[in-house]
Amino acid sequence: VLKKRRDNVKGADVVWGVDGSAVFYSKDLNNDGTIDSSAGDKLYLYFGLRRGGKAYYALDVSNPDSPTLLWKIDKATTGFGELGQTWSSPVITYIPGHVDGAGKPKPVLVFGGGYDVGKDSTTAVAGDDSEGRGIFIVDAATGALVWSVTPANNSGTNMKSADLKHSIPAQLTVLDSNGDGLIDRMYATDTGGNIWRLDLPGNRRLARAVDA
Repeated sequence: VLKKRRDNVKGADVVWGVDGSAVFYSKDLNNDGTIDSSAGDKLYLYFGLRRGGKAYYALDVSNPDSPTLLWKIDKATTGFGELGQTWSSPVITYIPGHVDGAGKPKPVLVFGGGYDVGKDSTTAVAGDDSEGRGIFIVDAATGALVWSVTPANNSGTNMKSADLKHSIPAQLTVLDSNGDGLIDRMYATDTGGNIWRLDLPGNRRLARAVDA
């Protein structure tokens, strides 16, 4: 990619690389303001590709001298076939029911399904999209799918919504209405002009998605 951008061939398509904004999760065990990997501290970096592709990456940069790939999610990953271009900056948060062996909440990432380039046309009337139509929650440490809502069939990790017809490239907004440290509501907007509200009641997984 860098070579193609350097060559800058006249008339060639624009070359995109990593074009998404990065966010990070940190775990400073002794709260000394310093991430020390030898003491078990963690610093994870997350980003999508935006125009650069249809994938999310997580890097473990706890030791800046030896960064490693934590995980990668793309359109070929089971459960993520709906991904479009990964424009939706992930939000790091905690949800009801997603805990470790000691019952402590584990961090998750929430993001929209992405952008369908079919919406790029300036001449055709915008119609339904074929990808990007969903909302995803994944485990921040492993990238495992915790829950999603997409037009795909119902499963243990997906709720089918035939009403999702447009891609969701924007960053989601999350709300913790009772101050318990767990989000109980999320809002998302799609390219069809709809606003979606998703409720997370009690200790159950995401239970319903309604067009607000």
